[in-house]
Amino acid sequence: MLPRIPEIMRANDLIDLAFRRAAKESSLLTIRGVPRLIRTRKKEEKKVKVVARVIKKHLNKVLKAPRIEELPSFYQELVDIAIGIEKLKKSFGAVKWAVKKIDSLEKHYRYKIRTSQTEADASKYRREFYGRTASILRDISEEIDFLRDASRKLRSFPVVKDIFTIVIAGMPNVGKSTFLKAITTSKPKIESYPFTTKQILLGYFKRRYREYQVVDTPGLLDRPLEKRNPIEKQAILALKHLANVIIFIFDISETCGFTREEQLKVFKEISSLFKVKVIPVVNKADILDKEKIKEFEEKIGEKIFVCSALKKEGVENIIEEAIKE
Repeated sequence: MLPRIPEIMRANDLIDLAFRRAAKESSLLTIRGVPRLIRTRKKEEKKVKVVARVIKKHLNKVLKAPRIEELPSFYQELVDIAIGIEKLKKSFGAVKWAVKKIDSLEKHYRYKIRTSQTEADASKYRREFYGRTASILRDISEEIDFLRDASRKLRSFPVVKDIFTIVIAGMPNVGKSTFLKAITTSKPKIESYPFTTKQILLGYFKRRYREYQVVDTPGLLDRPLEKRNPIEKQAILALKHLANVIIFIFDISETCGFTREEQLKVFKEISSLFKVKVIPVVNKADILDKEKIKEFEEKIGEKIFVCSALKKEGVENIIEEAIKE
């Protein structure tokens, strides 16, 4: 479930909209055969009612946004990194306070207008309501602006499904994206993290009527931990909630530009950081001899899988291992 906050208007824009709507609707109100004071009361009360309705309806839509604690852990982490959960809760609290306050003022001033003794008093009470309502909205204008920015950021969040997820890791140029394309049924979708320049690639495939999600994370799981900035480290924490299994791609031909030792260091870090199965995969088998592969398997100390993602050879065995219950 992707978190969303409905589009929210700026405080002054919402005030202007409500006042214009009130003027229009009250002008259409036809009242005949009653004293002038009663007509004035009804028109002024109508304005109060419309202003309160327009503002409360708009703000209540914002309050119906999904509760942060009800979101999947992956999205909770992203919200906290990109926006700040505590600040978001504070802003929602300010909007809730404004709705309650305006609701209370509406009841108070509609009663005062209905019981006013002169036309001047009826108009005065309506103006008082307008002024106090506008003041309330301007009091929370910073929170409204924060929620407007949060809404924009949430719309940029990557769209991921809450299904079994395979994360592909490995250093640059080892063939991660090629592997992703080899195992998914259509062109992978490119999504971006909302707080970095990093992107993720999402792909899907089906086995035995079940859908699986595959995630490639260029720029996040491709170098030693000490070389990542704080935001990237937090992004990795978010990714931890998504991964059911990790496929770590090695290029032991070193044509990727990184030594086997450098790749092994990242592999060990990922294995210790993520508490899920990490499958070591040697890619580019079409340019490797068997002795090199055997030597590397002995070095890594566990069973490795071998493939040529480019030629789609050996890929199926890896997928079966990844989705094995």
